[in-house]
Amino acid sequence: MAARRISLWPLALVVVLLAGCSSGLTVTEQAALKDPTVVAVYNDQTLRLDEFEERYERTVGSYEAAYEDSLTDYQEFLERYINFRLKVLAADSAGYTQDPSIMTEINNYRTSFAKPYLIDKEVMNPILSDLYKKSTEMVEASHILLRLSQVASPEDTLAAYEKMAAIRDSVVNGTDFGDLAVRNSEDPSSRNAQANPGYRGHLGIFTAGRMVKPFEDQAYTTPVGEVSPIFRTQFGYHILYVHDRRERVPDIRIAHIMIRPKGQTAADSMQARERIQGLKTRLDDGEDFDKLAMEFSEERNSATRGGDLGYLRYDNTNVDAAFREAAFAMEEIDKISDIVISQYGFHLLKITERKVLGTFEEEYDALKQTASRLPRLRQAEMGLAKESRARYVATIDTTALLGIIGEEDPQRVLTAVRTATASDSVRAIPVATLGDSTYTYGQLAEFAKNPEYLIRNMQTKQDQLVEIADVFLDQAAISHEAALLETRDEDFRLIMEEFRDGLVLFKLMEDSVWTAAAEDSSGLEAYYQAHKDNYQFPDRSRIIEIYSYSDSLLQDAVTRVENGLSWTELHAYVARDSLQEVLLDTILVAGPTNSVYDQAVDLAEGAHTEAIPYRTGYIVLFNDGIEPARPKTLEEARAEVVNDYQKVLEDRMVERLRRLYRARTFPERLQNAFSEPPSSTSLSMTTSKE
Repeated sequence: MAARRISLWPLALVVVLLAGCSSGLTVTEQAALKDPTVVAVYNDQTLRLDEFEERYERTVGSYEAAYEDSLTDYQEFLERYINFRLKVLAADSAGYTQDPSIMTEINNYRTSFAKPYLIDKEVMNPILSDLYKKSTEMVEASHILLRLSQVASPEDTLAAYEKMAAIRDSVVNGTDFGDLAVRNSEDPSSRNAQANPGYRGHLGIFTAGRMVKPFEDQAYTTPVGEVSPIFRTQFGYHILYVHDRRERVPDIRIAHIMIRPKGQTAADSMQARERIQGLKTRLDDGEDFDKLAMEFSEERNSATRGGDLGYLRYDNTNVDAAFREAAFAMEEIDKISDIVISQYGFHLLKITERKVLGTFEEEYDALKQTASRLPRLRQAEMGLAKESRARYVATIDTTALLGIIGEEDPQRVLTAVRTATASDSVRAIPVATLGDSTYTYGQLAEFAKNPEYLIRNMQTKQDQLVEIADVFLDQAAISHEAALLETRDEDFRLIMEEFRDGLVLFKLMEDSVWTAAAEDSSGLEAYYQAHKDNYQFPDRSRIIEIYSYSDSLLQDAVTRVENGLSWTELHAYVARDSLQEVLLDTILVAGPTNSVYDQAVDLAEGAHTEAIPYRTGYIVLFNDGIEPARPKTLEEARAEVVNDYQKVLEDRMVERLRRLYRARTFPERLQNAFSEPPSSTSLSMTTSKE
């Protein structure tokens, strides 16, 4: 039976339980005293050094960060962690984990978090790791393509494969790959002009994420100077020849000034060259590149940004080849290039930044952004769904679906399902199963409304319904796997454990410390009286604010004060106005506030500011002198007193729980924590843990 939450629980329960504590040592406690790998013992449980290291590493983020910390850091964490565990034990004993609201919150978190976690771990992270590994290299390759539909007949598939096999044999026997590409490749770019990508099958240089994954995999695994095996993508059958594989050239951030010839004649080109040469001379004499780019560059999109073109990748085939080669040949940051000629005109270039590939963690967000645009992400998710479905028996009741849809046109089946207004009895009809789970037409219809899931149009009505149900079951299978994560994935189990512990701890602290402190009037009064000297107002500037939406009304009020009207009299005067067109307020300022009131702090007493635009009107601020330092009353200091008193109650709770659960720590044994240097880092000296 769930325990009823009472704010006084810890105080009463702990006192009762403490009375039953034994003074003798348990077997576990006796063993802990002799075992140097035990760093704490509580509630007849031990915390060993390796467990401590695991928890500490999870908290600071990495072994490297943990290794760099000091022995004092480890010891402080040990005490905090044991206090945390004791509070969780107390919350469990009080029945917080059976509280319906907490159980609901835990279940909601599990439901919302499990599926994204599963997709990240099983789909996204392997793709990102693969992209990161490949992104350190660039590949230069040519290919030949024979197009083939993904639903081609076996006869057409065999014919295309045999033709490609014959082409590959010719390459292996010495026939020029480019000649074969021109004669046989069904990639139209193979017959491009020489300066364009695809010429004679040559794709240029590329890196990870630029090609579909099967093509990319072959490009990165085929040895340089060799032809790949025949492989298939969604486009058809391919072979490729790898010309080179080299270390990736870092991306650069480039700025330029461009001058276009006015016409096609030699005189036009000469005039443009003279203009760019004049700009080069001015730059050599020290003039600012950004200003000259904004004034003279004839590529106006970048000119407004001082010539900045953003980041340029070496494998970007959409950039003029001469421009790209000149840009990447530059070595020094902010040095101006010689004149560069491209198909667009004459350029002066400047590299403003050279991007170095970071660690996997540093590149994670950029890799994820790249992956989100690639078909391989969706394909890998579908693969995970198929693997999951293979572990269970999945069925689709096409008879039931056809009976519900009736005479609907095949091309309108998806629309019919999405816009269904079926009765409750129809929506309750079972249409699919997965393992021991049954899914209804209503669930299928709700799923089909989500445009995130791509559902293809099929030839027949039955095929269309099966396609909708098939995609639905793919997602149901992933959700089913996600629901089982806690029993299969240790990391996920720990995440859920930490969430649960944090939730019950919050509730325990809310009921037994935070609320208890705020509501304990006599305790607060006693604490305030004992520590009254801690709660003092310093000297404060007294600022009088006169506000009005009307500048003329504001000036009238200011003039009355200047003519001798007291603040009390002014307050009475403006109070007669039922529309409250002029407002008075007093603000006490102890120091800089980074607000408008700072303008009056240094004024002489009685002086005032000019009218200052403020919100939707104007204010004038008067310096009304100094409010002397004085003790705060309990009400004035209440927030501070409550906060300090909460710490007292928490310390008392921890002290009682340490006695109740017989907690003992061995901080000296943490000298051996994280004693091995990080394996991925070469360190020239050992970091002291003193």
